[in-house]
Amino acid sequence: MSTVYLFNPENDMALASGSPYYMAPANIKKMAADLSALPAWYALPGSGVLVSDERRREWMLQEYGTILEVDWMLEVPESCDRICPWGWNPALLRRLGELGVPDGSLLSKEQMSKLRTLSSRQMAVELLPRLRVEQTLGESNLLTSLENLKAFETKGERVLLKSPWSGSGKGIRMVEDLSDPSVYGWAKRVISSQGAIVVEPYYNKVVDFAMEFYVGHEDVSFVGYSLFETDCRGIYKGNVLASNAMIEEELSVYVSLDVLASVRERCLKELGRIYQGVYEGYLGVDMMICREGNEYLVHPCVEVNLRMNMGVVSRILYDRFLPDGTKGTYVIEYFSCQGDALSFHECMKRDFPLIKDDKRIKSGYLSLSPVFQETSYLIYALIK
Repeated sequence: MSTVYLFNPENDMALASGSPYYMAPANIKKMAADLSALPAWYALPGSGVLVSDERRREWMLQEYGTILEVDWMLEVPESCDRICPWGWNPALLRRLGELGVPDGSLLSKEQMSKLRTLSSRQMAVELLPRLRVEQTLGESNLLTSLENLKAFETKGERVLLKSPWSGSGKGIRMVEDLSDPSVYGWAKRVISSQGAIVVEPYYNKVVDFAMEFYVGHEDVSFVGYSLFETDCRGIYKGNVLASNAMIEEELSVYVSLDVLASVRERCLKELGRIYQGVYEGYLGVDMMICREGNEYLVHPCVEVNLRMNMGVVSRILYDRFLPDGTKGTYVIEYFSCQGDALSFHECMKRDFPLIKDDKRIKSGYLSLSPVFQETSYLIYALIK
């Protein structure tokens, strides 16, 4: 076994902590267990996927044994020479080292330190002006003291405050009055713990999307588009499953394809300059289309996700398993009451039966992870 994939959704919080002894909260540990099989949908054929227990391995083999060409693992084998986590952080390095994973399969402490710096929102602040072309907008400021923040004081005009490390919409506050004492209290804690805070204007967003890339040894390649939805707090809800051409068609309602192509070329150049030789793997650049007056403009760098992300998963899921021209949704759901996820799963299977043709999924409901009575987190696709 040469490569083993694992799902560690606590990655962003572990990076924010920076400690090799970080412990994820109980709900995130539950998510990691419930969704441990998720990497099977994007892992390279012949790779291993680490799942949390034997039942999950048996469930996935029974449901998708003819579709997924991976080996199911309950522990990292000695023959493993490469680990592909959702994301790298100091706590994961310590945990894998204690499990006996050889140093050659892990990042060094120096590499991890560089990667943590490159995972900060500071990189999005630095990248944004370099990605600006015609018909784009965007401003972002990294501040290292409360005194600097006071210079941005305004009332009635919304701004966004962001902590340098956080993920999935967390660590973000929309503020209408920077003189509010509670705002300063939160900002003070962020600056004290993370050394800085990001301040941005609040834009009139109409579409969330991302460009997904792969950083390799020799070059950076464009993987495709991700069209996704967030709630009012900016927390990720799900993706649209569609071809790249279909997503481009939707985006072109607002902006020209020439603008998107220019932004993409800038991304390839700048991402190569910053990340090549330091990081190998997937990354996503979150963007948005905003309305300003009577025109629509692209914000080319809202976030940089230096790890695997749900946009890449949905992109690979579509390209690998769905026929071109189909469309669907990719959704993460949380169920607080025991048994609700299983009931939902059984109803969806009944109402939207899965129709397959060889290894392509033509339509229906597809759970990407096992579902049991105690399941709380569920990722599924609904294909039309």
